[in-house]
Amino acid sequence: MPRKNKTIKHHSLPTEKFLCDKKRYKNEKDALDAAKNQTLEKMSLELSVYKCDLCGYWHLTRSVNI
Repeated sequence: MPRKNKTIKHHSLPTEKFLCDKKRYKNEKDALDAAKNQTLEKMSLELSVYKCDLCGYWHLTRSVNI
């Protein structure tokens, strides 16, 4: 009687898209340009940029001026 082998499922490590779900910018200049454009559209936004420790890309962060 033939032997039934169980299929082994391999689980890969999460890719960078799962580590961080925020919009990513390749460099600080691109992030700053995006922040500038968004603040021109909505003057009450104050945006800054930071480099993410998880994915290594740049993100925007905001606080609303009241």
